[in-house]
Amino acid sequence: MFGKARGQKVVRAHEIFNRARIELYCPPCIFKVATGGERAKGSVPISVLNGVVTAGPGTIPPDCDQEKFLLWTFRHELAHAHHCPYDIKTAYSLERAAYAVSVHWDLAYLATLLFSDFQVDFNYLSRRFQENPYHVEVLSDLSGGIGQIALAVQKRMLGGPVKGRIRRSVKEAAREIEVIMLSNRPWQTKVQMLAVVLERMRIRDPGFFSKKAVAKHIAEHPIPVREDFHPATLKLFDDVFGGISDSKAAEAFFKQWILPRLSEDPGKKFEETLRSASKAERKEREKGGGRAGKGERAESSGLSGEPGKSEPLDGNLGRPGQEPVLSTSMSRRYGKLSSKVVNEALWKRYWYRARAERTILQFLSESPSRRPSWAVATYPDDWLIEEEIEKLDLEMSLEEGPLIPEVTTMKWFEEPSSKGQSAISGFVPSVIVALDASMSMSNIHDEAATSAFIAYLCAKKAGGETSAVSFSTNHVSCGWDDDDESKEMALSLSLREYTIFPAFTVSDLASSAAGNCFIIIITDGGWQNIGEAIPLLERIVDRGHRVIIFELPGGSYPERVAALKKSQRLSIHRVEAPERDLQGLVLSEAMRTYQTYL
Repeated sequence: MFGKARGQKVVRAHEIFNRARIELYCPPCIFKVATGGERAKGSVPISVLNGVVTAGPGTIPPDCDQEKFLLWTFRHELAHAHHCPYDIKTAYSLERAAYAVSVHWDLAYLATLLFSDFQVDFNYLSRRFQENPYHVEVLSDLSGGIGQIALAVQKRMLGGPVKGRIRRSVKEAAREIEVIMLSNRPWQTKVQMLAVVLERMRIRDPGFFSKKAVAKHIAEHPIPVREDFHPATLKLFDDVFGGISDSKAAEAFFKQWILPRLSEDPGKKFEETLRSASKAERKEREKGGGRAGKGERAESSGLSGEPGKSEPLDGNLGRPGQEPVLSTSMSRRYGKLSSKVVNEALWKRYWYRARAERTILQFLSESPSRRPSWAVATYPDDWLIEEEIEKLDLEMSLEEGPLIPEVTTMKWFEEPSSKGQSAISGFVPSVIVALDASMSMSNIHDEAATSAFIAYLCAKKAGGETSAVSFSTNHVSCGWDDDDESKEMALSLSLREYTIFPAFTVSDLASSAAGNCFIIIITDGGWQNIGEAIPLLERIVDRGHRVIIFELPGGSYPERVAALKKSQRLSIHRVEAPERDLQGLVLSEAMRTYQTYL
């Protein structure tokens, strides 16, 4: 439609969109036609994201009434947010209901997708406008792959025969789905019945539901929800995403609801950041400025400065049968990570952040110090006769003309202020979050990383500078000037190697900070350079920084943990049940530092 005479057709497309938008109760969104390299996401002709409804060139099939097709497609997309599934909470509750009977997240999503489309097209739009959905009549001849299920059901519900090269199992399923959709059962019951039908198909015809075909279909068919019409779609998903505690369910949610809505791959950007940091470190070493060659740094930390030497605190730490004692100088920045590690960190980054945001918001909403203390006048508004006379601003009202109640009478709209408007003076401490991502921490990594995000986000929201370090044999370090995405990716990594605490890197970050730092270390204490790390951390504390270590039950390292506890300058919290207590303890320490500024 947007080929020849493009200008006139784009104007006409806007008119059709405005008509559909008015018919569907004016959801807050705008329309644009994709240009150049832009395309509507997926294989659907129209996509909705961040409050923008996008139509790509060439997405409207030929040999049809293009304006009618466009109108009905707009109606379909807008009706998802108005009618079914409405919002992400409702959509995910339907998917969870389907999962309860199918025990496959992909099948549960497909059941929710089919139900939402059929509910909108045949139980809402067709009754609302008293005609068959035109876009269904056109698209029902174009579906393939897993889309054959929708094709067969649409043909039956339009009153036509199911013809063509369609599998027998699909035809049988279509008959059952038609009966389900025309019944008067509740939504959750219908979705569960659809999931049972799909599960039966999967068992009888496993080749039809290949992993690759299902993943492709899900990626190309995002279910529109009300949050898609908001400028910050993914931010509004956090409440649901952060409430998921099971990692497999969280991964499925990311792949089905988050990934299809991402405009770019953050993993590639992070890999480039790793390469750049590793090259910079290598050049520094080649110039003779590496850690092992810096006598001044070794002297300031109370260490020998010899790169191959690492002195244990006692002989038991390095005895045969235990992990070897390693030197701090062996820890380098990772220049490259496997795609598996990066891809896992990519989806977990969104999950950890959502969980941390949810925990922080819950704390702030329940905190008595957040109760409004007084109000601030923000903008003028009409004063109504039933309101208190004290709110009437006579001077502003008289400027409007003769004093006429509810016509020229004005007041100031007052907005509650949680902390008043007195300026809070003082420096917001910077934070260094160091997360142990070694093999011994793998069983409790999700809780540890979520807690690391809590500390990071508290400082960020308070206006403090942030840096992140994730360490194993080597480490990933993101400094004060690195972007937020890289820091969050660093805190999401599970590296699963040995454990060398990057003491020099943490010391460098503390030295380069604008003021005193709040340093949070989340670990099981199994550092293989413990003899070097403790004196350096003590020197960091002597410079005015605050170091808090959360010791978790990852691996069993009683001698090394005892060595940490001997230090009088380091604050160590033993966390017996991380899944129950860790987030609260980290949040408590973070709020002690940052709550004044939040």
